[in-house]
Amino acid sequence: MEAVVSFPSFILFLLLSSAMVGFAQNYSVHLHFYFLEREAGSPNATGVVSVNLHPESPAGGFGNIGVIDNILLEEPEPSSLVIGRAQGLTVSSDLTGLSITTALNLVFTAGEYNGSSLAMFGRYEPGRVSDRSIIGGSGQFRLARGYALSQLVNATATTVTAEFDVYITYP
Repeated sequence: MEAVVSFPSFILFLLLSSAMVGFAQNYSVHLHFYFLEREAGSPNATGVVSVNLHPESPAGGFGNIGVIDNILLEEPEPSSLVIGRAQGLTVSSDLTGLSITTALNLVFTAGEYNGSSLAMFGRYEPGRVSDRSIIGGSGQFRLARGYALSQLVNATATTVTAEFDVYITYP
């Protein structure tokens, strides 16, 4: 028995196959930068607690909600080139310790990725390497997927500096 394929079916197969080949090209990028937060109460604060259910706890408490618009830097020094902002929400979501659920947009405002952003979601634990998911993006990073590793580099009474390594794939 011989299989017979109609001409319209064959054309449809070719069109779908070529479309899939076009989407098969993915780019992988490793981004390395620093995150500077100026604590509430300091001049030009970039992080504030907007809902404080536990004012007796200076480090935060379960249910507290924060808002950040932190600075992304090329190097760890505060005078380094600003490459973007980390904007979003933080929620103290651990009843037994200090860990924070973060929903952030990493918005790039300079350099090769100017005008693009990454959406990051996950758990931040002070004192440990935090592993969070990249769940999307915009501009050059549309449909991005990947992960971000971050760790504390320096902390003072008024600032926190963290190092970020972000690994993404996008079409």
